[in-house]
Amino acid sequence: MTGLDVNQQCAPGYRRPAQVLLVGLPVLFGSVLLAIALGAVYIDPWTIIRCIGSVFGLPAGTIAATDQTVILQIRLPRVIAAVLAGSGLAVSGTVMQGIFRNPLAEPGLLGVSAGASLGALLAIVGGSAAYLVLPFYAFCGALLAVSVILSIVLLSGGRSKTATLIMSGMAVSALFGALTSLTLMASSQYQVSSYIFWTMGGLANRRWDHVLAILGPVCLTLLVIVIKARDLDILLLGDEEARALGVPPTSTRVLMVILASICTASVVSITGPIGFVGLIVPHIMRLIVGPSHRVLAVASAFGGAVFLLLCDLLTRLIAWPTGAEISAGIVTALVGAPYFLYLMFRSIRKGGDLG
Repeated sequence: MTGLDVNQQCAPGYRRPAQVLLVGLPVLFGSVLLAIALGAVYIDPWTIIRCIGSVFGLPAGTIAATDQTVILQIRLPRVIAAVLAGSGLAVSGTVMQGIFRNPLAEPGLLGVSAGASLGALLAIVGGSAAYLVLPFYAFCGALLAVSVILSIVLLSGGRSKTATLIMSGMAVSALFGALTSLTLMASSQYQVSSYIFWTMGGLANRRWDHVLAILGPVCLTLLVIVIKARDLDILLLGDEEARALGVPPTSTRVLMVILASICTASVVSITGPIGFVGLIVPHIMRLIVGPSHRVLAVASAFGGAVFLLLCDLLTRLIAWPTGAEISAGIVTALVGAPYFLYLMFRSIRKGGDLG
């Protein structure tokens, strides 16, 4: 990617956050209604609106008890979890791509997935994988990996902070991967199977407790990222220019990495690793709204939410006739990988890069 002049973000052709909201909100609302309506039991959208409205004390008339249970206890929490997870992963990917100036960067670059995987495996092997205990272990493992990386960066005193982040991330990911492999060798077949199923990533059986577990971290980190997103535009001008404009490059990078890592760790702890959301969604949104990071972060939040929501809906529709539900992480890979390969092929043919 090339540097972005901070004055370009208000130039003609660049969308503003308000414009993105005007388009994104109706699309997200329609996707949510569709995801709640379709399934083994079809529920018409008007019933869904009335049922959700009744929660807020609005007059709803008579709603079948079965429909209320399906909407409020089964599909709605799963849908909200998908929206939060998709938004969190996409915006985290936007931050990582901005920090590393590379559209190939993604949320798990700094060992979040490797740390979460080790934490989840330790919970499974220790017999503590019940309900929210496994997500807690996974969250702690992810934060541990990121903490080690940031400690290395802050203590290294090197000039190239971005290069140090990347190399530290690779080393820590390899270390946590090795520890995970050693733990798997000492695990039973059932424990290995449980771990493999978790690594597929998915939203099946997600309930309100899962939603509440990620609601605060995801919403808070996304809010701060959007507020501070203009600093990413300034960092693209170079460290010296950033300092001249009052943006400390090192502390800004560290802050953004921490925010993106907490957001990603929160999501991965609940859903397991789900690939390509944080990789291709920011790239697609950049083509639509331009490179201004504040606008791009808002657009990526909507794009990631809708993308993961529709992928999860596809898993449920596949399970409808067969009874065998595949994980959402498999669908995102099946959809995202071919598209990303197409982008790479097109870019190579044009003699350019993905940025």
